[in-house]
Amino acid sequence: MKNYIVGTIVLLGAVTFLGGCGTNESDDLAQLQDIVSNESDALSTPSRPAEINGTIASMEGNQLVVKNEVGREVLSDEDREKRKADRASMTQEEKQAARAQEMEAVESEDVLVDVPVGALMIKGTGIGDGGSMKAVFDDLGEGAYISVWMNGDEVEAIKIKGL
Repeated sequence: MKNYIVGTIVLLGAVTFLGGCGTNESDDLAQLQDIVSNESDALSTPSRPAEINGTIASMEGNQLVVKNEVGREVLSDEDREKRKADRASMTQEEKQAARAQEMEAVESEDVLVDVPVGALMIKGTGIGDGGSMKAVFDDLGEGAYISVWMNGDEVEAIKIKGL
């Protein structure tokens, strides 16, 4: 009887060990990409430019104070692609310096944003494919760069663009 119990435990341990050996990190990444791409198909922000773009200065409850960029140049898709191609060969430090120079010319004003429960919030997947996934309120934080689309006085969508 004792040998039967020990044999069963050893067999279960071997099955568990061998079952774990069959997984592959690249398979896990492929599954994650499939999940994210399926989820991102259902997520999209409005096609018009966001009414509020800027960094979160402070948060209290569901209220955000956003430093909205005033007079910021809105780029066309062609101009955005050209800028992206120009910056592709830059180092990270050069990109940061270029961004800081752009931001110096932009003025900002504080805007109070009330985020209702259930508002559409999205963020990048982090995979580097340009995809988006659903975000939650906890993903917001002071210093995060966001875009907010408004429908009258109501928040229609929020996209978290960076921290």
